[in-house]
Amino acid sequence: MRITETTLYTNRLDEMKRFYTGKLGLSVIEEDSTSFRINLGEDALVFQEAATIQERQYHFAINIPSNRFKEAKEWIKSRVLLLIEDGEDEIYFEGIDASSLYFYDADENVVELIARHSINPESDAEVFSTDDFLGIGEMSLTAVDPLHVAQELANIEIHRRDGNPIDERHLNFLGAPNSDTYILLVPEGRVWLFSPKLSIPSPIQMTINRQYVIEIDENHKLNIYLNKK
Repeated sequence: MRITETTLYTNRLDEMKRFYTGKLGLSVIEEDSTSFRINLGEDALVFQEAATIQERQYHFAINIPSNRFKEAKEWIKSRVLLLIEDGEDEIYFEGIDASSLYFYDADENVVELIARHSINPESDAEVFSTDDFLGIGEMSLTAVDPLHVAQELANIEIHRRDGNPIDERHLNFLGAPNSDTYILLVPEGRVWLFSPKLSIPSPIQMTINRQYVIEIDENHKLNIYLNKK
């Protein structure tokens, strides 16, 4: 499973554009008066001007090369403040052999850089840059009713990665085992790692394998349909 494109919604479109282009140095691939599109490696991220002012909260991870975590950390520290938890500004996940760090974007979405040491390819570039962004590694999907969402996603063969039943009270990793891309199915009110912010059901569109679109609208209604692009 790949999350090939995601649309997130914002009431601060200009500030978000300045952050991703000015702070991170990413290029806008496509834009109009209400949205802009950037590439994160082989995947795309679209920021769309929201139709309402309701509160939103997103978390997503960007895959980076397996051998470039130290260089990525120094690079991002020169651009943004890293988030801290228990006095640390990074974390190693022994179970999946991965290192991560976290920061806020202009909307205070929790953005993660993750080096999956056993899965992500290596890079021999001399200097770390956004050219080392490999793609979307994780994307949050916060749901009012996680069990219902999981049942619908199972219809397009998206399941919890460990094969266990969905836990409606905690975070669930959806996708194939030992993959580099996961949907994070999350209940409302979960505290994010490295941030005091709580997960909030938020409108989102995700394109999966360029085949299906998973959408949660402003009224928290789930729609899944074939991608016509």
